[in-house]
Amino acid sequence: MEKITLSVTGMSCQGCADGLSRLFDKEPGIAKALVSFDESVAALEFDPAKVTKARLSKIVEAAGFSIQ
Repeated sequence: MEKITLSVTGMSCQGCADGLSRLFDKEPGIAKALVSFDESVAALEFDPAKVTKARLSKIVEAAGFSIQ
């Protein structure tokens, strides 16, 4: 497993963070996802053999947010 913390921009409320967290939870290969609205970050633990960093970025973008 690999860990990464992404700086996420565009979240306007805790509901945004919760929604992004649910998207990460549905993705095969992501073992743990903690998304913080207050800190504007997503802390992830994932299997790089199953999900790439590029895929993580696409999940964030598909939810309507950006990575700094």
